[in-house]
Amino acid sequence: MLIAFEAVDRIGSACAYDGAVVEFERCQGQAEAQLVPLLDRLMRRHGPVSALAVATGPGSFTGLRVAALAARTLAWIDALPVHAVDSLAACAAGHGDGLWWVLLPLKRDTTFHGLYEVVGGQVTTLQATMACADAANPALHERTREATAIGPALGQKPDLARRWLPGVGIGDAAGPDAVGVARLAGQMPPIAWDRVLPLYHQEPAPVLQRAAAREASST
Repeated sequence: MLIAFEAVDRIGSACAYDGAVVEFERCQGQAEAQLVPLLDRLMRRHGPVSALAVATGPGSFTGLRVAALAARTLAWIDALPVHAVDSLAACAAGHGDGLWWVLLPLKRDTTFHGLYEVVGGQVTTLQATMACADAANPALHERTREATAIGPALGQKPDLARRWLPGVGIGDAAGPDAVGVARLAGQMPPIAWDRVLPLYHQEPAPVLQRAAAREASST
């Protein structure tokens, strides 16, 4: 049995997966308080667990840290392999077969995007996840015009996709969840617990603030 989980938006979800979803549940609060108890329930109900899968980013700084720490700890305790997956690719996998242009907001003025084709459940990355300023004109893969735009940026920044690519088809604004993580896991080689690291888009705010203060004091 595979236990897959994510906290990309800091809320998070998890599922038990054995070639199909056995049980899926979203956290009822923020992941730092709810994710570990949820994982404990799933592992007790559906053990023995053979592997873990986790979305390592991009996403919320706190959410990614919580999910990665949970994966590292559980994998270390039970000597489990971990499948670490990209958040945007997991979002595409969760939507099933199709050509998906996934957009996930990074900041008020910046958005992650990537292009993925899913055929028979297999995910092919046509344009890997990258960040782009909303005001810029991103370099897009030639097949993006054929794709359907999906992901939470559609809800938070409703004009962005069609400003970047006029005429593109608009789909679901839902973000990645544990089902997409589970579906993608088999395509990612397992790694040891100590190689599971969150893929942050930047340093945490205190680090950035201290760096800015040092720069200001040196001028």
